[in-house]
Amino acid sequence: MSDPTPPPEDERIVPNDRESISFVKGLVAAGHAARLGPDGVLPRGATHEIVGETPGGLPILVRRRFGGGMAG
Repeated sequence: MSDPTPPPEDERIVPNDRESISFVKGLVAAGHAARLGPDGVLPRGATHEIVGETPGGLPILVRRRFGGGMAG
C-alpha cells in the first residue's frame, strides 16, 4: 500500500516552466507517470505517481521509484 501522507511540497514536480512541462509530458507519454491503482500500487513501468493537477490540467508528479526494470 502507498503511504497516505501527501508528499512534501519540495518533492513534487510541478510543471510551471518550459523545461518542467516538457519533462512531465515526456514521462506521461512514455508511460512512466501514472496514478496509483485500486490496490494502492503504481502500475508496472511507472516511476512517478500523479498526485495532482495544475490549473491548466498538467499532472503534478512525485518520483516513487527509479527505472531500469527492477521495481515491481
